[in-house]
This record gives sequence, C-alpha cells and structure tokens, in this order.
Amino acid sequence: MVKIKRFLGLSLALFVLASLIRQQSHSAQAGSSNTIYLPLVTVPSLGPNLLSNPSFEQGWYQLGGAPELQIPEGWQFTYKNEENQLDPDPWNKWVPPEARVLPSAFLPPEEHDLFIWDGDQTVKVFKGSGAIWFELTRAVTLQPGTYVLIINVFPDLVVGYDNGQKIWAPDPLSGEVKLIAGNGTTGWVLPVFGQKNRFQTTFTVSKTQTVTVGAAMRGRWAIQNNGWFMDDWGLYKP
Repeated sequence: MVKIKRFLGLSLALFVLASLIRQQSHSAQAGSSNTIYLPLVTVPSLGPNLLSNPSFEQGWYQLGGAPELQIPEGWQFTYKNEENQLDPDPWNKWVPPEARVLPSAFLPPEEHDLFIWDGDQTVKVFKGSGAIWFELTRAVTLQPGTYVLIINVFPDLVVGYDNGQKIWAPDPLSGEVKLIAGNGTTGWVLPVFGQKNRFQTTFTVSKTQTVTVGAAMRGRWAIQNNGWFMDDWGLYKP
C-alpha cells in the first residue's frame, strides 16, 4: 500500500509539472512577458590597439615618388623585383606591385562590406598578370610582455570571369600570407580566396625594444588579378 501511495504521489507531481510546462509554452507563444534569462558570457578585452594608423585612415605617401605606390602614413612597404625562385618560368618573375589607399567612394557600394573592415578606407595591393611579393610593416617600441598581432586580409585572386562573376584561383598556393612579429613571425599560411580572412600570432618581448610588425603576402603566379585588400590591423597586450 505504501508503494502504491508513493507511486500515485509521484505520478501526480509529474502531471502537475507537465501542466505547468505546457502552460508556460502556450503563454510564450501567445506573446506573454515571460523571459528566459541566459548566463552572461564575458569576452576578455584585448585592451587598446597599440598600432598607429591601424585602419589606414590617416593619409598616405608615394613611395619613392611613384604615383602607383600609395602607402599609408607611418607604414613601410617593400617588394621583390627579381627572378621567382618558386617558379622559374620567366612569365612568373616577381614584378613591382601597385598600391592604393582607397576610400569607400572609389569602391562600388556592394564591395564596401567585402573590402572595408573599419572606418572608410582600405588598402589594396595588386598587379594584373604579374607575380608579386610584398611586405607592409611598421616599427613599434614595446615594453616587456606578451603581445597579439591581428591581421585582416581579403585575397582578391582572380584567374578569369564568367558572365561577370570572378573565378577564384583554384590552386591554394596562388596566394600566401606571413605574419611578421618578432619571435612570433609565422611561416607562410594559406588564406581562403574571395572572402575576409583574419590571422593572428602571439609573441613575447623580454626587454624594451623596437619590433617590426606587419605582414607579407605573395602571389607566386602571374594570374589575371593578384589583388590583396587589407584593413583594421591590430597589436594588443592582453
């Protein structure tokens, strides 16, 4: 008899609980003010960006007076102009790229979200039918500690067009990225073509010193468009 009473009591409790759940579900569907509270998740801040002109909004200069090389203020730009050891075909010789600091007004509206991460400008380094290798860096004086370098890039690597649509380079080695950051300098990594990519690396500084930070990019073959868009780079000390 005791077991039967316990069973009936448990059954009644389960029935009441199920009724309450159905009632709350019905009320929520009817647009009541019931609210479900989820736990607050806090994402640790990386702190302030230690780079000057990180989104390339603060003017530019012509490297060596060349109008085709617009470099963001405070940044250094180098490139290769020599035989390509990755592919000795003369057609794939490293050639000087072109560089532009582009405001949104110089981009089609549908491309703003593709090529601009922050602010109103982006940097484009490119060459049509030419293999390119370049570095965009700057020197920063850092105190001892651990740092994180973050690089945003859109590889606009095109081998042709089909009814106006870009055909992205099919070989993943068509474009490579290397982060430059003291002892956190990476090897060459493979981005995804035709979309925004974010890369980061962590490095340490044992004493106050000047460190060169930035990134290198290369397109080893002379495809129809060897293009790279860059914006919103960051250096942080978490």
